[in-house]
Amino acid sequence: MSNNSKLGQLHKKPIAKLLSRLGASSAPAFVVASIAMGGLSHYANAAENDPKSVESLQEENAKLTRELNELKQRYNLPVTASSNQAEPATVTPVTAVATPEQSARDNAAALGVVLVTSRNREEIAQDVPIPISVIGAPKLDRERIFTVDDLTRVAPGLTATTPNARRSGISIRGIGKSTGDESLEAAVGVIVDDVFLSLPGMTYQDFTDLDRVEILRGPQGTLKGKNTTLGAINYVTKEPTFTRQAYLETEVGANQNGSDFPGALRARGSISDALVDDVIAYRASFFVDRQEGDIENINDSREGSIANQRFHERNRFGGKVQFLITPTENFKAKISLDYSESKEYSNTKPFQYDPATFADGSSRGTTYSTRLARDYFGGYRPIIGSKDKIDIGQADPLLTKNYGISAKLDWTIGSHTLTSITAYRGYDFDAVNDSEQTRFDIAQSGTLVDHKQYSQELRLTSDIGELLDYQVGLFYLHSETSQTNRSAYGSDAGAFYATDTQYASLNADAIGRSLLSQSLNGLRINTRFKPETDSYAAFGQINWHLTEKATVTTGLRKTYEYKNNSAERWVTGNAGGFTGGSGTQAADANAIRNTIIGRNGNAVYSEREADELRDNSISWLVSPSYKVDDDLMYYASAAGGEKSAAISFNSGTGNVVNIDPEKSVSYELGFKGLFLDRRLQFNANIYRSIVKGYQATTNVIDPTQATGFRSQLGNIPEITATGIELEGGYLFSDRLSFTFGAAYNRAKYADWGNATCPAEIIATSCDNTGKQIVGAPKLTGIIGAHYIQPIWGGLKAQAFFSTVIRSKQNVENLLSEFGEQSGYSVTDAGFGIIGGQKDNWEFNVVGKNIFDKVYTTSVNTYDTNSPVGYDGLGQRRYIGVVLRNRF
Repeated sequence: MSNNSKLGQLHKKPIAKLLSRLGASSAPAFVVASIAMGGLSHYANAAENDPKSVESLQEENAKLTRELNELKQRYNLPVTASSNQAEPATVTPVTAVATPEQSARDNAAALGVVLVTSRNREEIAQDVPIPISVIGAPKLDRERIFTVDDLTRVAPGLTATTPNARRSGISIRGIGKSTGDESLEAAVGVIVDDVFLSLPGMTYQDFTDLDRVEILRGPQGTLKGKNTTLGAINYVTKEPTFTRQAYLETEVGANQNGSDFPGALRARGSISDALVDDVIAYRASFFVDRQEGDIENINDSREGSIANQRFHERNRFGGKVQFLITPTENFKAKISLDYSESKEYSNTKPFQYDPATFADGSSRGTTYSTRLARDYFGGYRPIIGSKDKIDIGQADPLLTKNYGISAKLDWTIGSHTLTSITAYRGYDFDAVNDSEQTRFDIAQSGTLVDHKQYSQELRLTSDIGELLDYQVGLFYLHSETSQTNRSAYGSDAGAFYATDTQYASLNADAIGRSLLSQSLNGLRINTRFKPETDSYAAFGQINWHLTEKATVTTGLRKTYEYKNNSAERWVTGNAGGFTGGSGTQAADANAIRNTIIGRNGNAVYSEREADELRDNSISWLVSPSYKVDDDLMYYASAAGGEKSAAISFNSGTGNVVNIDPEKSVSYELGFKGLFLDRRLQFNANIYRSIVKGYQATTNVIDPTQATGFRSQLGNIPEITATGIELEGGYLFSDRLSFTFGAAYNRAKYADWGNATCPAEIIATSCDNTGKQIVGAPKLTGIIGAHYIQPIWGGLKAQAFFSTVIRSKQNVENLLSEFGEQSGYSVTDAGFGIIGGQKDNWEFNVVGKNIFDKVYTTSVNTYDTNSPVGYDGLGQRRYIGVVLRNRF
C-alpha cells in the first residue's frame, strides 16, 4: 500500500480531519478547550497528496502530539502519550512556522470547528448535514450559560419559558410543548449524556461541568430517540480523565432590585483523576446557585419566611459523579450518578391587567378586582400593574428534584462498536401557590408530581467505510407519573368566591358573616392522574458514500407504544351541611361550597382507568450532502416523525380525552462553509415544516354544552413553519472574534378554524387560521464578540458580550390581545483578567441583561377570579464577580 493510500485512509477519520484543519500552532485560549477533546492523539495530522515515508509520518505525529500536549497542559486538559513513545511526552515549547496554510487551519480552530456527537459518533460539526448550534465549554463558562433559558440567548431558533419546572416549555422554530400536563410529552427532545429526558421539567436545573451543548434543529427521530420531531438539545458533560484536572469557581453579585449585597452567592467546581492508572478514572462536580429574587413581597403581616420574601429567586444545588473504567483496549464503561434540587420562591405571576369590560365594550360584571373591593376586605387594593412587587401571604417555595444513574458500555468488536446505555431517572415537583396572590387566607393551589423513567438502548455502530457506514439499534423506555392537582381554601375564601347576591345575603349580619367564613374554610379538592408509557423502538441509519464527495444518509425508526392513564377526584376537610341564619343564608353558604366543588363537573369520582392506547409510528430521513472541499458542504434533507398520542382526562368530569398523534414532515436545504482564508464561518439553511394534529388546548365539538363547543386538550389540524436560519463566526484577528446568528420564522396556524377564543372575546369559537403561533417571533438576531489582549507580566485582559434580539410575539396560548410582547433585546456582557503560568486563573465581572430589559415569555389570561398574569418574566439586570481557578 502506498503512503498516499495510507494518508487517504487516515484522513477519512473525523479526528484526523479535524487535526488537518486545526494544525498545531497555538490558538486563542477560549477555543483550545473546545477542540482538544479526548481521543485527539489517536490520529496523526496528515496533509493529503504529501508523499512522505512512514517514518516521517511517525515523526510528524510525535511532533503534533507534543504541540497538542503543550496546549492541553496550558488549558488544564488531559495530556496523552505520543503514539511512538512508551512514556508520556515531555512538553517543550515549540515555535511553529506561520505558513498561510497553517494560519488558515488556526483560523478554523478559532472559529470553533469542533467535534460533536449529534449522530452518536464523533464528527466535525461542519461535516454534519444538520443545522446545529454548538456552544463549547469556554463560552458556557465565560458567559454563565447554565440553564435552558440561558441557551436561548445564544442559539437562533430556540425559545423557552421556564417560570418553574412544571411550566417549563422548550420550542424550536416556535413549535414545542407549552402546557403543564404530564399526559403530554415534549416535541423537542432533551438528551443528557445519551439519556433521553421524558418531561421538560427534568431540564429545570443548572447544567455545569459541560464539554458542550448541541442544539439540533429539525426532526431528529431516527437516531436521537423518542419525541424529537422538531429538534433536540444534546448536553455533553466532560468525561473523567486519567490525569488530574480540577477547578473551583466562586461568584458574588447583585441583581437590579436586590435589597442586600451580595444578592447572589454561587460556587462550582470539579475534580478528575485516576483511581487506578489507565484503568479507572473519576470525575466529581458540584454547584450551588443562590440568587435573591427580582420581585419583592411587600406583605409584612405574616410571620415566618413568607414575610418580605423576594420571589423569582434561585436556590438550588447539585452534583455529579462519574467513573470511567477501561480494563482493556476494546472495552470501556462510564457510570454516572447525579442529583440536583431547587427550593425556590418562583411561584408567582405578577398581575398586570383586570379590565372591567370585554373587547366589545360590554361589562364583565364580577371580576377579581370587584370581589376584593367588597367591604369584607376593608378597602384592600390588590397590586395590579407592577412587575417587581407583589403582596402574597400563603405560598411555599417550590421544591424540584432531578436525579438519576446511568451506565454506558462500549465494546470494540473488529470494525464495529457495540454500545449499551442503561438509565434510571427520577423527577419530583411540589408546588403550594397562593391562588389569588393577596395577603388574605383565600386559596392555595399546586401540583405534586412524582415521575420515574427507565430506559435501555443498544446500538451497533460501524467504522466509517469507503462505501458506507451505519448504525442500528433498539430502544426501550418506561415512564410512570403520579400527578396530583390540589386546591385548599381558607377562612376568607367564601367572601371572595360568593356571587354578588350570595355575598349580600351573608354579609347582612353576624350569623351570615360566620357562615360566609365557614362556607369554604378547610375545604380540600384533589384530582390525581397516573399516565404510564411503554415505548419500544428499532432504528437504523446508513451513510451511503456515492463518491469521495457525495453522501446520501437514510434512516428509519419504528416505534411501538402502549399507554394508559387513570383519574380520581376526592374532597376532604369541609362536609358542608350548614344550618342557621335568616332566610336563605344557610342555603347560600352550602351553595358557595357546592359550586366550588362542582364548578368543573362532578364533585367526586373514584379511580377511572382509560382503555389502553396502542400506537405505531415511523420516523424517516433522506439527506443527500456534497462536500465541495474541506471548507464547503451543501446538503438537503426530507424527514418525518411522530409525537406520541396521549390519554388525558377532563379533570372536572373524569371523562377520558384521547389526543391524536402529532405528525410532522420537514424539508431542509443548506450549506456550511469556511471562507476568507477560513476566517469566516458561515452556515445557512432554509426549511419548511408541516405539523398535522398539533397537540394543544383547543375547542372540540360538544353537543352537551350550550355553546356547542368545549375547551380542552386536543389537536390543532395543521401548523406550518417556513424560514431561513444563518449562523457563524468571524475571526477579525487572533485576538478578536465575533459570532452571529439570525432566523426568519413564519410559523402559522395553517388550519385552526375552531380555536378557543381568548377571554376578552365573547364567542363560542374563533378562527386563528393564518395567525403566527404562540411564542414564535418572526425575527431573531444574535451577535456576540470576544476580545483578548496581553497586558503585562503574563496577564491578559478579555472582554465579551452577547445580544439576542427578538421581534414582537404573542405569548398567551389563546392569542389574547393581552399576550402581546413587543420586540426586545437582551444583552449579557463581561470583562476580566486571565493570569497564571498556564492561564489557570480568571477574574471576571459579568452582567446578565445589563440594560435591564423587562419582558415576559408567558402570559396567563384573566378569568372571574384572576387578572392577566405575567408567568414568564425574564431575569432582571444582574452583575456578578467571578473568580475561577484551575489546579
